[in-house]
Amino acid sequence: MQEGSGLDENAADNPIRLALAADDPAAVEQIWDRYASDLLAYLQAVLCSRMDAEEALQEVFIRLVRKRRYLAQARNLRAYVFQIARHETATLVRRRRRQPKVADPWLVAVEGRDADQDLADDLAEALAVLPPEQRAVIVLKVYHEQTFHEIAETLGIPQNTAASRYRYGMEKLRGLLRSWQP
Repeated sequence: MQEGSGLDENAADNPIRLALAADDPAAVEQIWDRYASDLLAYLQAVLCSRMDAEEALQEVFIRLVRKRRYLAQARNLRAYVFQIARHETATLVRRRRRQPKVADPWLVAVEGRDADQDLADDLAEALAVLPPEQRAVIVLKVYHEQTFHEIAETLGIPQNTAASRYRYGMEKLRGLLRSWQP
């Protein structure tokens, strides 16, 4: 890659960046195809609500459309997209503090297995107790099978920080689940 070419080190994002630079309307759709699933997982992990996560995802993409010209110049497209998601999450959390909380199951087990759903409910409740930073790393690692390197890029943190948040979060999670067992 040439110095100053503006292309991302992640070659998979280069077609998106080029489409953004050309102001191609399909660029945002390409971003959706590439990142929406991971963004939704991240947002659900932080917000502990599928409904809130879907609302936040819509807001993220509205902001992406508005900032599409800046996206073409971002050094790391994935990090920039997730930075917008983090800002939207913070906005939604502030807004949520002023509204009554509504239960919204966001972790769902395989259909037809009640025992698994009970475990999924317990796990979702335990995950909700964790700090959002630890919860996000655990969900991205366990449910979306991302490496610590990918998680670090996604969340804009050092790889060692991602690994330690995972380790400390899993320790807390184990302790919580053990304390809830009959």
